[in-house]
Amino acid sequence: MSINIRQKRFTVAVNKILQEELQKGNLPTSKEFATRLNKLLREQDLGAPEYNFKRVRNSELAESAFYNDVVTKIQKDLMILYENTFAVHNELQGKFNWFEVEKNRLEYTARKLEAELQEKILLYGKTGYLASVFDAFDDISKVDTEDNVSIDIKNHQVTLKQQENTSFLINPACKINFSMPSTSVSTFKKIPISGKIEYALNTNNNETFQEVWLSKTEGPADGYINVDFQEKQILNRIDVSVHTLKDVTVYIEFTVDGINYYHLPYYSEGKITNSSLSFFFPTTEIKSMRIWIRKQESDKEVVHPQGYSYQYLFGVKKIQFFQLSFPANGEIVTKMLTPNTDENFSIGKVSLVTEEEIPDGTDIEYFVRVDENETWKAISPVNRESAKAPSVIDFKYVVKGSPTSLGIKSNTSGQEAEIIELQANGISFYSLGSIEKRKIIPRTERLYIGKDAWSIQSTEQDFGTTHIPTMNDWKQPPNEIIKSVMPIKEGNRGVILQEETFAKHTQLYYGMGIYYEGQEQVLSTIPSSTEPIAIFLNGEKLFEGIPSAQTNVNYKFKQGWNDITVLVYVQSLNRSCTIDLGFDPITVSTHCYASSQPLENVSVFDLRYNTKNNDWSKYALYEKDGKVYIVVNHSLPGVTYDFYYDYVDEVEHREIQLKILLKQFSVGQYTTPVLRRYTLQFS
Repeated sequence: MSINIRQKRFTVAVNKILQEELQKGNLPTSKEFATRLNKLLREQDLGAPEYNFKRVRNSELAESAFYNDVVTKIQKDLMILYENTFAVHNELQGKFNWFEVEKNRLEYTARKLEAELQEKILLYGKTGYLASVFDAFDDISKVDTEDNVSIDIKNHQVTLKQQENTSFLINPACKINFSMPSTSVSTFKKIPISGKIEYALNTNNNETFQEVWLSKTEGPADGYINVDFQEKQILNRIDVSVHTLKDVTVYIEFTVDGINYYHLPYYSEGKITNSSLSFFFPTTEIKSMRIWIRKQESDKEVVHPQGYSYQYLFGVKKIQFFQLSFPANGEIVTKMLTPNTDENFSIGKVSLVTEEEIPDGTDIEYFVRVDENETWKAISPVNRESAKAPSVIDFKYVVKGSPTSLGIKSNTSGQEAEIIELQANGISFYSLGSIEKRKIIPRTERLYIGKDAWSIQSTEQDFGTTHIPTMNDWKQPPNEIIKSVMPIKEGNRGVILQEETFAKHTQLYYGMGIYYEGQEQVLSTIPSSTEPIAIFLNGEKLFEGIPSAQTNVNYKFKQGWNDITVLVYVQSLNRSCTIDLGFDPITVSTHCYASSQPLENVSVFDLRYNTKNNDWSKYALYEKDGKVYIVVNHSLPGVTYDFYYDYVDEVEHREIQLKILLKQFSVGQYTTPVLRRYTLQFS
């Protein structure tokens, strides 16, 4: 607390009396001390200076003792005045600091309430969203872990962390001034309030530059800070802090040659603020710059005797220049976030809205999950133009089930799998197996016949002894076609026909679908066959005839499904026939089936009454006793079927976690992506 001059003079008088008595060797009694103090107080007003001005006459004799006494009194008066002024300054500084702290606290509270209000407007508006979770980085309460990132709760932004020893705050020698455009001189009247614009470059100065522009008419007002560096500077970040009552738009122009000015990269429209902001941009050489401050409307309207009713406050607290370098990437993982909604809410579809800056050479990737043990799912903001990941993730507890292996056991006749109650028109129907009764998502069911097996069609037809099989042979065969499925022979997986004897000329059609997840590859093989064959891959003929020891067949497998077809014409009767393709389909594939096309899912009624008995391309799902049976109209003991399907898990999820990955792809000093806000929306 400050002391006033009267109190200070009283303290000085008491100390003076004590010092004089003690110098005499006398310890005054209270009565002696009170007598001297009363006399001193009668002779001197504590509220007035100790020195009383006295005019010196021309004829008066000057004495050094007199002037020494005068100087001593004046020195005491000035010291008391200085100490009192210093105390008052400290008291005011303390109150001002308290004011700043309270102001920042109230601003923080107001911004937090504003963000919550925006979310409620979004939530309760006609948007279709049931709940939301957001973070404007007012604090780090929603952050679980962070690595190589900087969370600036004052400016509400997340960036890559500045690398030590290679990031610098630049204090360049420069000339700086605040100017009004020549077109505005006749419109506005300037009134300086405090400080100089040079103070904005000195962070240790408590005084800031402020001036008010007065205008007789309402309208936009533009002022700019002109900064001329003595030497060219290499920068990639500029911070600007302003004084204003209402929002202003700040944008920056720069020049390298002093003639041609350009907008700062990525900020051609500027940025809106009412306090401070940061401009991040690729490393750029700058000789001069103009920092424009635009006000769309006046800050205050008052009554003025000369008609200057509109006031515009221009103030600049701080301008800083940086040369920064950043790591290649940084990461934030949030805590498990819970939407603020009723207890019955369960997370379903999730979308992401962000406020971000993505300069060239940088990126921000986002991932979500609803359980800490689940894998992350990439998600792109709905407001991003070029999306690399889905903008909506459905967490309706969708589970991509692993394939369920089904089939009729090889050591049975098939009658054990027959479902008697489904018999219709003399046709029997068989159960391949069952799955749990779940909420299967429509159109995700896929049933593949013959895992690691060949589909075979055979028919008797005589083309003579020199015929080479072709696709045309199968357009209208004259005799019945017999279908079967043959598992790949273990021990010699390339063999499709092994020492079999035929009494009549026969056509054979072998088919297989191979799914390959890798990049395109070419497989070179040497087939062998006692009979004429034709080999096709994805409809392209690779070989025809009877292969010799020098025959080489190249299979070019593409990524995804590949269809292999082998046509055989058995011309050798009553002799052992063998065909070996010379490669193992299982090892060159992710998985393979007798056909690349899944069976078609139809209703039980259509399978029973609208499907021919020799049509093996359909199946049905039959619910019974709390289970779902996979039903077909054919019996192939020993053949394995794989059933794929997605289903809705019954486990409800009420929490969600977000991972944010910031990246920059250049080496050395460049720039960083900036994230200012995210909102997870649930529908």
